[in-house]
Amino acid sequence: MKEEQITVDYQRKRRELEEDEDILKNTQRTGEQLIQETLSDIYRVVQQSAVDSEPFDRAKQLIMQVENDYHEELSRAKKQLCQQQEKLEQDYRNDLQKVNKE
Repeated sequence: MKEEQITVDYQRKRRELEEDEDILKNTQRTGEQLIQETLSDIYRVVQQSAVDSEPFDRAKQLIMQVENDYHEELSRAKKQLCQQQEKLEQDYRNDLQKVNKE
């Protein structure tokens, strides 16, 4: 494989990984927004109905647990994406070295 082709392949794969990173960032923003809106909606309903806040507190705890799980999953996805980017960089450098030795 020629150096040109190696670079073209690398740039294509790099763009794909950057698009995946953008998707993760958008997913995180959207998820956090939905969680905050849900908490606000629940709080508003509790305030308007003047009921015991215990159900709200339980719902809030459950939502916070879901939020925590959500952030952990996003962190795993980000870590995996970072590892893919590092591997791509390493493979690219190795491929260029091989071509230059030939």
